[in-house]
Amino acid sequence: MRDERLELLLAISRRTLGIERFELTGKQTVDYHVVSSDDVGRALESAYDAGLVVGRSVGRTECVQES
Repeated sequence: MRDERLELLLAISRRTLGIERFELTGKQTVDYHVVSSDDVGRALESAYDAGLVVGRSVGRTECVQES
């Protein structure tokens, strides 16, 4: 996965799920998180919205380049 996408997903997970990193440490108390279904829903919605924004901007860039 590209670094920009990973950083965006990490920012969403920090904000909505309280997850600070994706790398495993081997410690269950650090690697596993209990999150509410509401928080998971908000994280998924944020990721979906971000995908729409990125997709829209990429589409516009491609249209401008073709002109």
